[in-house]
Amino acid sequence: MIVTSLFALTCLTIIALAIGRLIWSKKASKQRAIMGISGIILFIELIKITQQHRGMHSGFLNGNLEFETKLINLKSNITTLYTNLLEFESEHAYPPSLSTHYPYKQWQRLIENDTLKSAESFQLHSGLIARQLDAMWDMSDEFSLTSNHQEHIQNLAQQLVKTLPELAESLGQVRALSVQVASKQEMSADKKLQLLFTLGKIEEHHRRLTTPLPDSTNERLINFIQEIKESINHSTLYNQNPDAIFQEATQVIDEIFVFILAGFDSLKTTIKDVKILF
Repeated sequence: MIVTSLFALTCLTIIALAIGRLIWSKKASKQRAIMGISGIILFIELIKITQQHRGMHSGFLNGNLEFETKLINLKSNITTLYTNLLEFESEHAYPPSLSTHYPYKQWQRLIENDTLKSAESFQLHSGLIARQLDAMWDMSDEFSLTSNHQEHIQNLAQQLVKTLPELAESLGQVRALSVQVASKQEMSADKKLQLLFTLGKIEEHHRRLTTPLPDSTNERLINFIQEIKESINHSTLYNQNPDAIFQEATQVIDEIFVFILAGFDSLKTTIKDVKILF
């Protein structure tokens, strides 16, 4: 009888420990996901202003000297964000193999190159932003956002980390290319094809949104795409004011980033409200 009781007690203890460990693991995963959002938001801001730097740098290299002061400020802000991201990684035991250190080195090489032409600048910036987007996805995965066991959290995170930033990136490319054309007052055949191809990507990303953009942002986005398409088809893009194009595109892109940040606030609340069950 005593042996049976001891055996039963041992079994219950093992089960209780297993349940406790499972609950602890789920709580830790939940907290890590919430912490990860603060790192992702730093990435969102970094991508946003790297896109701005690309657009202004393209215009500057094509003779628009008004962008020079703004470029200096953007360069300083970008460097600060990289520093903040690296500190975040250090605080949260982030895997060195996924570190922001690698795109940071890429950024340093870009700004140290003073012999770039406009097309080269565009390609290098775009390659850097693609790497930033990949690094942000890795961070989201590492912090159990896009890899969350809750499907609704995973789906929302995927839209915030992938679909919407890729939409903003395609818009950023159109902004940079359009500013190039308007600053140089010339549109080559390859620039025309590149613009039309990227406008098609914007429309594709737009269709894939599972949560629609606010009506005002949606309308501005559609109008901007239509304006650029018409100016390409009527060969009037190179006659437009590059600063006006930059400002119009930036307004749409900024509103998309505001929508992304609001989405992360909602995601954080959703994660906090998840019940820990066993």
